[in-house]
Amino acid sequence: MEYTENKTQTNIDKSRTFSAIDIGTTKIVALTGYVDEKGEITVLGKGHAPSMGINRGEVINLENSVKAIKLAVEKATAEAGFFNKRVLVGIAGKHIHSTQNRWFINRENTDIPIEEKEIEMLKRDNRHVNLEADEEIVHAIPQTFRIDNEHEVVDPIGMNGRRIEANFHIVIGKGIAIKYIRNAIQRAGLEVEEIMLEPIASAKSTLTDEERNIGVAIIDVGGGTTDVAIYHNNIVQFTEVIPFGGNAITADISEGCQILLKDAERLKVDYGNTIQDYAKENAYVSVPGINGRPPKEISVKHLSGIIQSRMEEIIDSALFVIKTSGYAKKLGAGIVVTGGGSLLENLPQLLSFKIGMESKIGTPINYVHYMNRAEFNNPIYATSVGLLMRAAQLCVEKNNSKQQFESEQLESEEKKAVLEETPKEKKGFLAKYAERFFNSETYADTKI
Repeated sequence: MEYTENKTQTNIDKSRTFSAIDIGTTKIVALTGYVDEKGEITVLGKGHAPSMGINRGEVINLENSVKAIKLAVEKATAEAGFFNKRVLVGIAGKHIHSTQNRWFINRENTDIPIEEKEIEMLKRDNRHVNLEADEEIVHAIPQTFRIDNEHEVVDPIGMNGRRIEANFHIVIGKGIAIKYIRNAIQRAGLEVEEIMLEPIASAKSTLTDEERNIGVAIIDVGGGTTDVAIYHNNIVQFTEVIPFGGNAITADISEGCQILLKDAERLKVDYGNTIQDYAKENAYVSVPGINGRPPKEISVKHLSGIIQSRMEEIIDSALFVIKTSGYAKKLGAGIVVTGGGSLLENLPQLLSFKIGMESKIGTPINYVHYMNRAEFNNPIYATSVGLLMRAAQLCVEKNNSKQQFESEQLESEEKKAVLEETPKEKKGFLAKYAERFFNSETYADTKI
């Protein structure tokens, strides 16, 4: 594995390190981490940079996006001393959509139990799905399997049968959008290890196994998009990307209050409330005037009305996605909302009122070691931590495969050495006499 290095960290096994980059509309987060033998993750370096050249999850200015990625990586490198060149990258955007597909393979030997490599072959074959021009498969996620047309199972490994059939959730993206993300990563001096859909990453860091099992919808309110993922029976059942998020609220405040975007963002973060009735009646916020003009007094009540209006539109879009999925009545754990937009005051209450389900804010529940322990206990890092967890998983799998290969090689060499050291069979008197006779010069002279 290759690294970009600054200062070398001693006592770190580099084979157990990994890196991830969260490319968002408002921020770029670069993380590098280490996983120990117990599977615990330590963040060694974190880099944070304002996002440039990205809009709604898509690269619109390659040069600016490369600069932002480099800046985030430089900060993470300065903290950790290195940064892995192969990175796991998150993806979202209005170009992302999903579909369902069914695929199968036939096995030759039914006496041998089904192995992991056969499931991987099924996944690869399933990628031969009909796509529009310039589309690319991001994920092919198996949901359920059926062996020889019998009842459905979640994990067929170890079972016997001739025909393995599976239902897949296929996540599809625009080829050119994915290409631009790869290009931005490569021009920043890195390589893409894997691309991961961001709501799946957020779910990885915020949801428990119990929530995934009983049924839950995660809504990740980002700057440019709002991402939805639905889980049931511990499986991703549905994903969707809504093409607007927190930045739309900021734009509404800027237009509605006639102030600059930077001031609108500050008002949203510091005083935003998603339920207008909960806002104070006679509270006002002062905003500096432009070019010597007097400051503006903005009513907090009016501000909350603007926020609630746009947030209700986002929630209505998410509710439509949930109903379309067919799992609206199977969400026993209700709604988990995360991302930067989830920090707006009273959002869970508004969600519960609008959707009619229990709602809560999702923060990364899996403990991540860091110098500031509370740093990642924040919904704005839900996607970043999820990406890092997936990178750690890939790292462990690679190390295990390498160890297994080395163990098999060593075992093979030991067997070979034992065979070579086995003494040859002792020859009897007649055999020795015949060998001496036929190899003798007398025998050679009597040949015709």
